[in-house]
Amino acid sequence: MAIYKDALEASHAGKAVESRLQVSSGAIRAGRRAIALDRIESVGVIAVGKAAPAMAEAVPEAIKEKMSFGMIVTTEGYERDVEGFEVRVAGHPIPDRRSVRATDDVVELVSELGEEDLLLVLISGGASALLFSPIPQIGFNDAVALDEVMAKSEMDASGISSVRSHISRIKGGRLAVEAAPASVLTLALSDVIGDKLPTIGGGPTVADPTRFKDAITALKKARIWDKVPESVIEILESGAKGEISESPKPGDPRLSRAFAAVVGGPRVLLRAAARAARAMGLRVRCATKEIKGDATELVEGYIARAGSMVRSGTGREVFVAVGEPTLPIPEEGEIGQGGRSQHLALLMAKAMQGENHMAFLAAGTDGTDGPTDAAGGLVDGASFEAMVEAGVDVDEAISGFDSYNALQKGGARVNTGPTDTNVTDLHLLAVEGKTSSGRKSEG
Repeated sequence: MAIYKDALEASHAGKAVESRLQVSSGAIRAGRRAIALDRIESVGVIAVGKAAPAMAEAVPEAIKEKMSFGMIVTTEGYERDVEGFEVRVAGHPIPDRRSVRATDDVVELVSELGEEDLLLVLISGGASALLFSPIPQIGFNDAVALDEVMAKSEMDASGISSVRSHISRIKGGRLAVEAAPASVLTLALSDVIGDKLPTIGGGPTVADPTRFKDAITALKKARIWDKVPESVIEILESGAKGEISESPKPGDPRLSRAFAAVVGGPRVLLRAAARAARAMGLRVRCATKEIKGDATELVEGYIARAGSMVRSGTGREVFVAVGEPTLPIPEEGEIGQGGRSQHLALLMAKAMQGENHMAFLAAGTDGTDGPTDAAGGLVDGASFEAMVEAGVDVDEAISGFDSYNALQKGGARVNTGPTDTNVTDLHLLAVEGKTSSGRKSEG
């Protein structure tokens, strides 16, 4: 847990904003971008996501003094008062009517900005559901049904984003269009591998490189095209035929005054975890690729890696990986509570039973895993037996996707509460090699 906590602290959203957004020599500076402060009439600030309060708190005072409005949109349990900001709570992971109302109010605010104004947008994980306003031809119910279908599928973040950007009033660069002719500065805390701005929060202020046909391809590749609401199919097919205007693309003059930068993300998390492990005297290996694909298919690879690490005889060692695997949920049958990290931890507990030289952690960095209040799970060779002794039928918990309760009964569930960050999932596989002194590995 010590490695996990240190990695969370290094990925704090407020620190990320403070390191990239500064006011000096009479200018607002974000990376290579500089905007003269005396040329700005007023500043509007929109912070959206699970880390929105922390990002809003980090806005420099010189910018806050010019604020004409400030709005935070976050999810339940993550809200807190921030001076100068209105705080709105909306639905996540599935959007709700509050998401629509908050988004409509955001659009109204930014549309009132003028040429001498600046819109500062702070985005973190969760923004896609929290900022939610489907085009009228689709409507709320069908758009929510689409989100639910995609959430239960194996679609990756880029595929989901390509669909959302073509059925939304504000995603795919459209929020920046609403704010024109004001300047727009976006700082994004990335929760996606590759830190691609159009994918983070649906890219509301950046050009969308995908097209209608890409959205169709993504849905068909995920084998859910026949489950998509008819209204969505009609829009996407009409768009693919050129009957509906595309989302703003790179080079669109309406985005000429919009600038965006990533202030933190999975790479920061990976490096921080590795640094913390080395500080504890552990030998560290880092994954060269992001975690992706079905979470249930990761177990065999992790167990094989653990065996190799043990046999290498290098002592106490940890393998660090980041990413967001998928967890397809069956449409029929009784489903328990849990999420991809908890489910993976439960599977690893079963695979590691009796192996007292291994430990494994899988946890989200936002403090929640799936629709639960747990971040993930931390298991070792004794966790399986602990769950059985507590009355858990582990196989039944796995088949019923009830990792939340199983891990809790076995003392292996990780609960952090809100963390003020959201930069993908962290996996730690710790082992003690055959030449170690016998000290217990730490995760």
